[in-house]
Amino acid sequence: MAQDIKRIDQIIKSELPRYDFQVDTSVENIKNNGWFSANRSFIKAILCLMAYQEPKSFNDNSIVRINNDWLKQANSRNYHHFFPKAYLQKKGEDGFFINHIVNITIVDAFLNKNRIRAQAPSKYMKTFEKENKDLDKAMTTHLIDDLNSYGIWKDDYEAFFDKRAEKISQELEKRIIPQKIGAQKSMGFEG
Repeated sequence: MAQDIKRIDQIIKSELPRYDFQVDTSVENIKNNGWFSANRSFIKAILCLMAYQEPKSFNDNSIVRINNDWLKQANSRNYHHFFPKAYLQKKGEDGFFINHIVNITIVDAFLNKNRIRAQAPSKYMKTFEKENKDLDKAMTTHLIDDLNSYGIWKDDYEAFFDKRAEKISQELEKRIIPQKIGAQKSMGFEG
């Protein structure tokens, strides 16, 4: 906490703080380190990015109410595997890629548990497309730019995984101040 306070003081003075570790926002790093666990700092950063988008409901573009108590738990009803776990398990997908941050969206509990369940994305999204004339706009709030290129209408998990990892990487890059790796000079290291 003491280091964080010093860094916040630097930011207040319009100075750029230095960190001990570089933040890797690359697509490959996201793919390789995206195992979904709500207590991992890397995953929390991506969840914050997702929440920052003010996710809208798939069915009517209403604001998804994010309950902070639920978000602390990986089994939260607000966390939706866009390609449902049961669906991907039946397809023989590896567990690492099923329970991956790239496959997580933030939705309301009712939609997740009562409307989507274990259906293929093409099936449940067709239902929402009929209900929501602005579905494309809602999906951008989930970091999904285009239902076709993301493979959703063809239930193409590989296309979805790759495109969503790229989008998350791009959004993280916008928010990270790149700098050289290195500890504070006061620690005797050059950065």
